[in-house]
Amino acid sequence: MLPVTWLLLAASLSLQLKTTVVLGLVERDVTGDGKPEILRVVGTGPTIENLDAVFTIESAGRTLYRYRLAPLTRTVGFDGGRQVISPEQHRARLKEFGPWFFGAEKFQRPAEFVESLRVMARLSVPEIPNVIADDQEASDPRDGSEIWDEILTSRATVFTFSPGGDRIEAIGWSERAGRFYRLLECC
Repeated sequence: MLPVTWLLLAASLSLQLKTTVVLGLVERDVTGDGKPEILRVVGTGPTIENLDAVFTIESAGRTLYRYRLAPLTRTVGFDGGRQVISPEQHRARLKEFGPWFFGAEKFQRPAEFVESLRVMARLSVPEIPNVIADDQEASDPRDGSEIWDEILTSRATVFTFSPGGDRIEAIGWSERAGRFYRLLECC
């Protein structure tokens, strides 16, 4: 059995061997308060070839939103279409991740979001209040329609992103609740 000091040293070294990469960072006012929030995706893992990615939104040093994305590895594709890309291809993919994840088209005013959704997935528009209700905390007495009406008429920006695979998420800020709500459950 190893002495406690050796175990602490081993734990310390394992923490130091983690790779941390900022994959993307933008400043945008997504809450509608006139002050930009910091939107960031950070990858951590044993090597650059195996990163767990986390998307956060921060305001004045406070985390407003956190979402764990799919891991970023050299294995790409799904099911029978899976392949392992080269280290160079993986590094290029990581370099392109931030601009893709935070592309300008992914930030929309609520009315713009509804219009684009009507074109891409029209049946999702009337489901927005139900998606909000599913994401709702017990402490908020309002129903999904009330929250959606608040977001729809606010100065907030809806952000749409892919956490990995074919899945698409969209979030919108409720000033009254002081949090982001999921607006879309797709794929």
